[in-house]
Amino acid sequence: MVAPQPILYMPMEIASRELDSRLLLATLAVARGYEVVLGQKWLIERNIERMPPGLYLSKTLTQRDGLTMAKAKSLGYLVAAIDEELPGLFMSSSQLRWMSQEAVDATDLLFVAGDGNSAAVAERFPTATSRIVQAANPRWDLLRADLRDIYADEVSELRRRYGRFILINTNLGFTNCEKGDVATIIRDQERLGKLDLKNPDHAAYVQSIISMEEANRAAIEALLKELPSRFPNHRIILRPHPSEALEVWKKIGAEHPQIEVIREGPAVVWIMAADLLIHTNCTTGVEALALDKPAICLMPSDSPANERYLSNRVNPIGRNVREALDLAAKVLQPNGHKFYTDDMLSLFRQAMSYDQSKLGAETILNSISSRLAPISKPSVMTLWRPKTRYRWCIRDKNVRGILMPQLDEVAIRNKLATFARLLHVKPPAYVSEAGSKVLLVSNSQLPLGTRCRRALGWLI
Repeated sequence: MVAPQPILYMPMEIASRELDSRLLLATLAVARGYEVVLGQKWLIERNIERMPPGLYLSKTLTQRDGLTMAKAKSLGYLVAAIDEELPGLFMSSSQLRWMSQEAVDATDLLFVAGDGNSAAVAERFPTATSRIVQAANPRWDLLRADLRDIYADEVSELRRRYGRFILINTNLGFTNCEKGDVATIIRDQERLGKLDLKNPDHAAYVQSIISMEEANRAAIEALLKELPSRFPNHRIILRPHPSEALEVWKKIGAEHPQIEVIREGPAVVWIMAADLLIHTNCTTGVEALALDKPAICLMPSDSPANERYLSNRVNPIGRNVREALDLAAKVLQPNGHKFYTDDMLSLFRQAMSYDQSKLGAETILNSISSRLAPISKPSVMTLWRPKTRYRWCIRDKNVRGILMPQLDEVAIRNKLATFARLLHVKPPAYVSEAGSKVLLVSNSQLPLGTRCRRALGWLI
């Protein structure tokens, strides 16, 4: 079996949520002596047999992920995972139903933030206990005061375009999903092994999510009717979750010129540019706390589903529209309002494995280095050499093109350079296309032969 090379593979599915954190990891990894292949999950998965083995860093641990992870392991890759679904959740072992045994079994390292979620994963998968590493998700590193400067220009541009605004983030991924109606989502979840409605606990979970989302949707619709008149000097920016269908919100937004429905760019810049965030059990409420920005959780129901979210534990709660509006008025008054209690801040640090002295990305790379040593000096040509029948292009289907748009190579280079400046390391020397929506970040360049194959690959 071929020994793994110091190459980190970072597949992504939702660019607005994952890209910047992977670029942060890439900046540090390349400075330490790794090469990084990052981008579209589906193309990286398709080519897993046609690339030199390295370390495959999965973004989730679903049954489908498990198939790719097991294949990678059989081909000589080391396998690790950062579960992108866990940050912002407060889970028990029985609630980790999207995590598959096959995916967990394939991991050499499993990165989980927080004592509570780490304990839940260990309880659900006891054979993985020794492989669990507590580390802040790099998404949360980006929110620290010493790194959030990466977004300064984007924040300034949003403020220039929209002036003062209140941001509304919705989170109706089950009942207003871009992929279809509730029945379709349930079928997909059952097909992927995440749900079994014959199981009473699963059936109760589904009903709790549906009831929560229905109450949340009604509350947001009522809130949008009140906000323009209550705060006439603010624009209202409604930003649905990336998985949501936009039609229902655009129809509501069209009823008032003060409301605009927008879904572009990372949530972080919108939170930073806003005077206030109002959300419905959305992880962005936790991000707001990390960014020192005020957020209100509108939570109009007593659904058991509310218990799984961290945001309603670290944000003030409005149990109805009137309470939310009154809280908003306190925040937006000229002399401000102390928003987060010491208990909220303490719970956030504990749940997110926040370490003042070390980035989560550094903890992750330290653990990876203990399994896969970096190279001390880069070679002239990259270690990444795609094999025969490497596929350079893949067509988007369903909502993939929306979730993972084309990567702007110049913008990526600029962002890597900015991260390098903030982290006090040298920026990566090369950013090269490694396929549609996939990039190689390295201190070594692609050989001429690989570049010629790539040019031909675009034509096929």
